[in-house]
Amino acid sequence: MLLALALACHAPVPLSAPTRDTTIRYRPGDALPALGAEARVDRGLRAAAEALASAATTADAALSPAAVRGALAIGHYPGPAHFVRVVAGKDLPDSLLEAIPSDVPVDVGYAWRDFADGRRWWVLGWCPRRLELDPVPDTVALGRTVGVRVEGGKNPRLFVVAPTGRWEELKLAPHDTRLVNNLDAPGEYRFEVVDGDRVELLFGVHVGEEVPALAPLRAPKPIENPVASVDRLYTRVNDLRKVNGLRPLTRFPTFEPLVREQAACLSLDGLAAHDTEHCPGVPGRATQGWYPRGHYYEDVAVADTADDAWETLLASPGHLANLMCADCTHLSIGTAIEPVADPRLFVVWEVMAFPDGEPRRIGDR
Repeated sequence: MLLALALACHAPVPLSAPTRDTTIRYRPGDALPALGAEARVDRGLRAAAEALASAATTADAALSPAAVRGALAIGHYPGPAHFVRVVAGKDLPDSLLEAIPSDVPVDVGYAWRDFADGRRWWVLGWCPRRLELDPVPDTVALGRTVGVRVEGGKNPRLFVVAPTGRWEELKLAPHDTRLVNNLDAPGEYRFEVVDGDRVELLFGVHVGEEVPALAPLRAPKPIENPVASVDRLYTRVNDLRKVNGLRPLTRFPTFEPLVREQAACLSLDGLAAHDTEHCPGVPGRATQGWYPRGHYYEDVAVADTADDAWETLLASPGHLANLMCADCTHLSIGTAIEPVADPRLFVVWEVMAFPDGEPRRIGDR
């Protein structure tokens, strides 16, 4: 059975403290030919996979977002990596490799754990490389400066979120290093590099404190009813806008089927994205079948519950800005359960503005 979790090989895997050196999300390592010429074993993802394997107390252990976040912190790889696990034999399972795209550059790390009944618990983490980031220290002292230099992209912007929740946006110039000051609060600073409407890089720098140990993996919790969660999410969006002095968004049930279908399609791929090869996205489908065209601002999140998905959205300045669109008037929300044994909840928020009035289906008079 293959289980996937949407953000490294000895048996049993001894968990050792990672070396305190300069580590970042993307680090070239040994090639993994089975995944293509651009696949590299990343020691941060490998350490994260080893931490997950060490925490698996039974062969039926399931992954969870909290466990993955803790493992990525232990491996000093706090980016949005994907993890898949499978119970199989002694050889590296093909089903693990088939879960990873082979046509794009990726960082990977895998590990396993053997059990007395002869089963082997495999886990593999992977993350695509879209932009290249110069080395960034994983831990710094209070008051120190961190330099960020990015290659690639069209117009990348840097968001820095302090442990207190304070955040700021900084511009990135090609071939130049952006110095980030004011690291004056202990804890993890979250760095996001946004290019267009996509969060392309996500990493963290710890200031003045150590990473906590990873707790053992637990049995999966029952996931909530996706339909029942939608009303609560609508209320939360408008409550947030009210606090920020913005007018509420009108619930737009006309497009709710499109948004639900997008969430269901993404859940089949197991990937939180705005559009994929199989899931063309809400704006394109809406403009093909409806008139007039509108302005669309989309957020996508995946988590165990709607509350967890909402907290993930609030932690991202780029996604939060979509909910705070000052000129927008309408909102459609869709949810879907991932069709796997240990499912997650996929949520799509579509924030919209219709300058020419609410759309009508093409052909309607």
